[in-house]
Amino acid sequence: MYKRINLLLNIKPSEARLVGHLFLVQYFIGMATAFLFTSSLTLILSSYPVVIFPKIYILAAVLLFFANLMYSRLEARMSPDKLLQVITVFSAVSVWLYWLCLTFFSFEWLPPLLGAWNMVVYMLVGYAFWGMTAIMFNVRESKRLFSIVGAGDIPAKMLGYFSVTALVPLIGVVNLLWVSVVAFGIAYVLLQRFNYEDKLETGHSAGHHTVLHHKQTGTSFISRFFHNRLIFTIALWSLLAYTIYSIIDFTFLEEIKLKYSVSDHELATFIAIFFALGRLLAIGIKLLFSSRVIAKLGVSNSLLIAPLLLLAINGFIILSGEGLTTHLYVFGVMVLLSEILRSTLQEPVFFVLFQPLNPHSRLKGHLIAKGYTLPFALMGVGIFLTIYLEYHSGLPITLVSRLLFILLLVWAASVFLIRKAYRSTLINVIRKGYFTGSELFLNDQSVMEVLIKKATTNKPQKAIHALHLLERSGFAEINTLLFRQLHSTSCEIKEYVITRIIEKKLAEALPLLKERLRVETDPAIKPYLIKAIYYLDRQNLSYQAATIEDLDKDCKKAAMIGLLHRNQPEADAVVAEELLKMVNSQSEDDKLIAIAIIIETRRSDFKQVLGTFLQDEAPAVYKKAIEAVGEVHDFALFDTMIQVALERKAFLPLQKALLHFGDRAFATAYVQQKLYPESLNVLFIKVAGKTRGDYSEAFLERVLEEDKVFIPEAVDALWLQKANLSEESQLLLKDWVQVRLEQSMLKASYYLHLVSVDAVRPLQDAVCSEIRQDIQVLFKSLSLLYDQQQIERVMELYNLGDPTRVYNAIEMLELIIPQKYFTGLNSLVELEQDIRKDQVVVHHTKEISASAIVEDILTENKAGFNSWTKAVACYMIPRLQEETCPLYILDKKPGQEDKLFEETRTYVLSMLN
Repeated sequence: MYKRINLLLNIKPSEARLVGHLFLVQYFIGMATAFLFTSSLTLILSSYPVVIFPKIYILAAVLLFFANLMYSRLEARMSPDKLLQVITVFSAVSVWLYWLCLTFFSFEWLPPLLGAWNMVVYMLVGYAFWGMTAIMFNVRESKRLFSIVGAGDIPAKMLGYFSVTALVPLIGVVNLLWVSVVAFGIAYVLLQRFNYEDKLETGHSAGHHTVLHHKQTGTSFISRFFHNRLIFTIALWSLLAYTIYSIIDFTFLEEIKLKYSVSDHELATFIAIFFALGRLLAIGIKLLFSSRVIAKLGVSNSLLIAPLLLLAINGFIILSGEGLTTHLYVFGVMVLLSEILRSTLQEPVFFVLFQPLNPHSRLKGHLIAKGYTLPFALMGVGIFLTIYLEYHSGLPITLVSRLLFILLLVWAASVFLIRKAYRSTLINVIRKGYFTGSELFLNDQSVMEVLIKKATTNKPQKAIHALHLLERSGFAEINTLLFRQLHSTSCEIKEYVITRIIEKKLAEALPLLKERLRVETDPAIKPYLIKAIYYLDRQNLSYQAATIEDLDKDCKKAAMIGLLHRNQPEADAVVAEELLKMVNSQSEDDKLIAIAIIIETRRSDFKQVLGTFLQDEAPAVYKKAIEAVGEVHDFALFDTMIQVALERKAFLPLQKALLHFGDRAFATAYVQQKLYPESLNVLFIKVAGKTRGDYSEAFLERVLEEDKVFIPEAVDALWLQKANLSEESQLLLKDWVQVRLEQSMLKASYYLHLVSVDAVRPLQDAVCSEIRQDIQVLFKSLSLLYDQQQIERVMELYNLGDPTRVYNAIEMLELIIPQKYFTGLNSLVELEQDIRKDQVVVHHTKEISASAIVEDILTENKAGFNSWTKAVACYMIPRLQEETCPLYILDKKPGQEDKLFEETRTYVLSMLN
């Protein structure tokens, strides 16, 4: 039974105890405030005219200002759980003191003061309770759980209001305050008996280390008084809400006075029954629908429900005009609707909106948006009503309805400001920060001195970076520094210096290079020196040609490259003669050196020898030749290169070669006309993904249209390209995403049915792996259709695995993609996170056996499982013989040849026979 309740309410096992305890605390706090509200309202209505309420509003506003100051000081000094305990005790003591005053004294101002104090107590316990609760949950958890935690006050208030009708005749209105005192006392005991520290520490840690502090810099009005724009927009929305509710409440109370007598019992009974019925309606809505409505509509859109519904009722009042004989029940409906929506939707959403902020900002936001806006609303409404009623006998319904119409329109419009600020806050939360450092002033003398000093060290990273910066700045003595570093003990520094000498054609460095070659003992540096000498020394070609044969293979290669870089016919002839010897050589090393020379020099007059090397029998030679064809962009050998790779199964060299060809490879007739075999589809798609250009992008879009089997690979490739899809491709991809989501949801359903069957653990793991792969490909598909930059950041945070970052990222995703995609993707992410935390909740109603799932995977495969999962499912058949798994499914082979499945199938049949 307990598990079913958790399932119904969407509570996970690890959350159940905490949520239950918070629900109980909220229950007794709700009971306390219900009895306090009923007794204070009854005492005021029975003894005072309705014109007293504007004065009560003003008094409550003043008291709230002072209470907020006190609360903010306590909040800075206490942990959230201790603060709630203090506020609870303070509320209980203050109510008890009021009971003493009302019982033993007859001051005329006590009931109005109690009415104002009721608002103060209600707000203080609300700050403290939700301030503590907000830190315990992340933004996604809060969406599910805040409505359930907050539901604790609904049954409490409902029972409280109903019990008033029975208690008032027995104990009187004043003694109802005792129930409030006792309820506060029980809430305090519950708070003391539960350890919140671990959860609060987790919340603080997550907030401080994974969520940015969003205080805006500068001295603007918003940053100074509201901390950031999100808090400001929520505060504006809250101010309008409290103003509207105050006007509706006053009008309703005015109508009560006109309708009912001044009997304490009659008034208390009406108020109690009226609000109890409202809570009875709210309890079902809140527990069963509010979290789902928030999930369905999104956080900001949920705030539009109350303004729109109240606008509809207000419109009915305006259109009815004088046709209504009494407005009590119409405004009663508005009060009930306001109360229900406020507790079921608006308050949970209100607190969810602050969740992306760090704990300090959340608590500050709660205090500003509730604590400081209510006093302003009460003060404004109180002053307006006081002045108006001073000159008029009552508040006309026509004036109220027109005023409400304007306020409700502005209130609804403020939701769009919240949506914009909320999105901006989420972007800031998930944005990756980069530290760029300060600007380096290269022409500054002190900076130059530091760089020169670093350039002469033997620390490679510092020296090379300093030399690079000095050369970039135009430093006059850069060559002198380079020549000095030829004597460095660091191999990396010497390589860099020789490379720069060659690049700058510094012939004056020849004596130093030759001297260095005579004494150099490092075999890794000698080829660099020889390359530089053979390139720069243009006076000794005959000597160089005569001695080139005496060099070892690395030095010989370097010498030939140096000669070719000269671009001199005489030097080219020397190299051609050596290359001819290498082509006809029996040595594999000679052939590889020849290929390496062609690759490095990119000389078109030596490309023809690659055709010979492609036909060589040595694997090392023809593989390197395949790569070389791509590196030198020899399109004349393009078709031959692919045929050789296919015949000799040299797919890795072919992939490298195609990458070197780049986008132009996809402009060839061979690719355009799809002359390659189907076995190369995936290879071409992968290469296209790592290539930028119109031809490769068009190729991938063609795959989307023509080869639906390869759409996941094409999506991955297009995502790597950061492609801008055509409208036709976008429509195709949207249809595919919808299908993939449905298949993924079916995989998730299968996983939930398999999770309790230990015998098929490998199949569970395979299905789980596919769900994770589907999440990734769905992310990538959606990034091609919507805001790519933000969705990629969502992916990055998701892949980090930190729950707080993941849930903030998913919250951002909800604002970017359509709800029809988000709902399913969110379910998949929630399941994947539950699997990580080992808290999977099984909530299916119809049991599907493991055998039935295996049968579907191997026959219809409605979920679109890959060959690995099908092979694993096949492997599970011997373990499921007790479930009478039908063996005929092994006779049904996949449509395409699948070696992995065939091998598994053969093995399983041998086991069963």
